[in-house]
Amino acid sequence: MTIRGRVPAWAMDTLAILSFLLGTVYVLHDLWADPNGRYLTLNYQDSFTFEWFLTHATELFTKGESPFFSNDINYPSGVNLMANTSILTLALPLTPITLWLGAGVSFAIITTLAMAGNGVAWYWVLTRDFGRTRPAAFIGALFCCFAPAIISQSAGHPNIAGQGLIPLIVAAVFRMRNPGRIWRQGLVLAGLVLAQAGINEEMLFFTAMALFVFIVAYVPWRELPGYARTMLPKLGVTLLVAGAVLAYPLYFQFFGPQVYHGLDKGVRSINLDILGYTTFGRFSLAGDVAEAVRINRGNPAEENGFFGWVLCLLLVVCAIALWRSRLSRALFFTAGFFAVMSFGDVPRFNGIERTNYHGPWHWLAKLPLFDSVVPTRLGLIVTACTGVGLALAFDRLVVDRLAPVAAAAEASVAVPEPAEEPQLDPVPALVGSGSSDASDAEPAVTRSEPPPARPRGSGGTGGFDQAPPPRREPFPALVWFAAFIVALVSLIPSPQPVAPRPPLPALFTNGNWRTELPAHPVVAMLPGGWTDNIKLMRLSTETNFEVKFTAGYFLGPNDTEPDDKNAHFGPGIRESVALLNEANGQLTAPDVTAEDRANMRADLKYWKATNIVVAIAYHDNVDVLRKTIDKLVAPEVGPGRLVGGVWLWDVRPITGA
Repeated sequence: MTIRGRVPAWAMDTLAILSFLLGTVYVLHDLWADPNGRYLTLNYQDSFTFEWFLTHATELFTKGESPFFSNDINYPSGVNLMANTSILTLALPLTPITLWLGAGVSFAIITTLAMAGNGVAWYWVLTRDFGRTRPAAFIGALFCCFAPAIISQSAGHPNIAGQGLIPLIVAAVFRMRNPGRIWRQGLVLAGLVLAQAGINEEMLFFTAMALFVFIVAYVPWRELPGYARTMLPKLGVTLLVAGAVLAYPLYFQFFGPQVYHGLDKGVRSINLDILGYTTFGRFSLAGDVAEAVRINRGNPAEENGFFGWVLCLLLVVCAIALWRSRLSRALFFTAGFFAVMSFGDVPRFNGIERTNYHGPWHWLAKLPLFDSVVPTRLGLIVTACTGVGLALAFDRLVVDRLAPVAAAAEASVAVPEPAEEPQLDPVPALVGSGSSDASDAEPAVTRSEPPPARPRGSGGTGGFDQAPPPRREPFPALVWFAAFIVALVSLIPSPQPVAPRPPLPALFTNGNWRTELPAHPVVAMLPGGWTDNIKLMRLSTETNFEVKFTAGYFLGPNDTEPDDKNAHFGPGIRESVALLNEANGQLTAPDVTAEDRANMRADLKYWKATNIVVAIAYHDNVDVLRKTIDKLVAPEVGPGRLVGGVWLWDVRPITGA
């Protein structure tokens, strides 16, 4: 097939894919310059944590370790990796790369695949399944690839930024409307669900929510029973197969060791400001960093809207222009619904919480599963709906008006049919064929021979209606085209900022720990808390898990409060950790009591620690920390030794480890 008889379709497809890939490389080129020597600065804690997950996945093959649990950090309690973002779908296949080139390279690969994969997958689905022309599909997929929310999430959340399987899942669900092929279509969807579950379950849950809202908004209620009769057997196959494979992992996630139930209040309160959609993001060409920081409370990794006022205005005008289109209305309703939900429990306007009001999310957030959703991320559903809506609007308002007949010829869909009765073509029946999706459209039928090219905008009946083609209107089309270009150019992303990785303490490099620490060491990195929990993830990765650490950066229950089953970042704050963090802010080492010494001994025995470490480079008040720990562990343990960039204590006389 060619476009206007000149440009082959394969050439346009190739150019589109190269655009997504090269654009992604541009955004990440500073990281790719030295992936093992640089890191993404705006969300370094999650970047280093994903490198830890990538490295841990190799232990399935090198040591036979469980991919679902680890006690290499948070020793001895361990971490439930199924309840964290272990990205097994990506980490396991990348094991050779991780072992050969390092976790930094694997992290750069999955971050690149996350962004570029979005564009390729949406382009494929929009052209092959949703009947959009290639220029329109490119516009929609380009937005889904480089939307402000995706750029923001790629700063350290490749599992969330990587939504390449989501459009395939959506298309597979819509394809189930076609009678027959129960097992085949059910198995295809099951495979996609399993793969996505190994990347990010939250996005899978978002997809289910979005499909439910969209179908309710789009499909006439009188037709829902017919859809249900056809689709439920196939969905049953999906549930059977995916449920069987995921039964043990999900059991382990929800009922295994170190499980939690819902996020803590602080995480659940992360929402989008009501101005979070009309404001430009910090990464956008038209964006202002200071304004984005103010509107989003300084959270660079969760700018899950930030379309800018230009695109928001364009979307509203497009929705008005296409209001007669049932598909346009359904997309607008779905996007609007989740935009409101992304405002969270307590709405925020212009950076100020409106505590006198509750958003509708207030009631949903109390339900199981919903209590594990970060409200701001519902803006990612708005982003996907916007990408599809842009493709639809570009077809209807630009392509149809410039070359309606040629566009219709490209978008006409022909699918083989059985010898007797015509079948429903599922995706056009749900989302329109080409740009034809009038509110009174009937499901498309397919025939054994390709139908003649039909004009666009004629009702979505698969080419059999003979309504006259839309009138050629080049001037309005060019005006719309210019509006699309201005809106998208304003969102051109800047490269992700990076910085050289700080050097690690020499004790934990080049195998030095093997000579300075006892066999099977368990290290309590103090004073503990947020900074140490994050930075020890690099130490754990560097030592290839030969050293166990008593803390870490992960989601788990509060081990100091047995009744607190909400998720927390890292372990609970134990008595000695609280004391040392307080001492870290003082000018001189505080006096310690007998109770303080008893608490330190109880904590060391709980951890089964062999050593205490204070990294000199990680704290400004190291001398105070050293003197305080000397007091706490005396008389059984002598003063700390300066070894390889850390102060080191051997506490086995206390713990017997």
